[in-house]
Amino acid sequence: MSFASFAKALPPSLSLAGRTALITGSSSGIGRQTALHLARAGASVLCTDLQPEPLGTQKAPSEVSRHVPTHDRQFLNVTSEADFKTAIDKSVSFGNGRLDILVNNAGVTAFSGGIEHESIETLDKLMQINIKGVWLGTKLAVQQMLTQEPLAFPADLEEDLDSFNDVPPPAYNAQPGSPISNVGRRHNDKGARGSRGTIIQIASIHGLIGGGPSEPAYCASKGAVVNLTRQIACDYAPHSINVNAIAPGYLAGTAMVADISPEIAALSLFNETIFNARTIVYTETAKHIFPPTNRSELRDVPPA
Repeated sequence: MSFASFAKALPPSLSLAGRTALITGSSSGIGRQTALHLARAGASVLCTDLQPEPLGTQKAPSEVSRHVPTHDRQFLNVTSEADFKTAIDKSVSFGNGRLDILVNNAGVTAFSGGIEHESIETLDKLMQINIKGVWLGTKLAVQQMLTQEPLAFPADLEEDLDSFNDVPPPAYNAQPGSPISNVGRRHNDKGARGSRGTIIQIASIHGLIGGGPSEPAYCASKGAVVNLTRQIACDYAPHSINVNAIAPGYLAGTAMVADISPEIAALSLFNETIFNARTIVYTETAKHIFPPTNRSELRDVPPA
């Protein structure tokens, strides 16, 4: 399915119309694709990056513009609290008065060949961008989202939207084994759920496992992102703020694939189906977390 066909086929329950998204590191790779996909799903998108062209150096395809209700770009150094605050304020002002989605994508890597070759300067740079940047963005986004009323999920509401905020939230049950669906959700009289916002951290498979190209400082920074996400998700689920991390592997069309074997590169891992699934993760209607797919399962992914 082409991107254009995907946008036309998107069911209302997966629509992001009326939502505002901020993406860091949106000039290329995952950040650029994220910006395009969220725009095609109907979100107002603020693209941020150190680079001058947050949607890439090439002009965005004409079909994308037809699916972008509001979009803008903003210079952002993710290690600067002032820059991040400016970007969040801008996304709130140019969108719908809310920040509904933050995608902390910006990051850097450094292949060292082993910890004996890594410098303190390399470690400091990776920690500043990969973990401090995520921490700053998440902190400021949470502060903004806590001021927002929960919005109903399109998949859960067919009518009676006005009654959504008239019903108090259910009691928070912190007992072990409590269903996650009962943790601090806002409901209307039809049992619909709601969200104050969604935060997505782009971590890395190397934040979960070892054995890849030797980059200890990078692995440490991405591992920190994963565990930071776990803690913040637990802290703010009772407040109807959803926090998740994605741990991608290598990205086709970048220098990263030069470091993997031809056998793995030939597995057709980078087809459009995976990108469509990623879009579903960003929507507020996602209700499940799926376990990582192993390589044998990835062999069954159809070619693009």
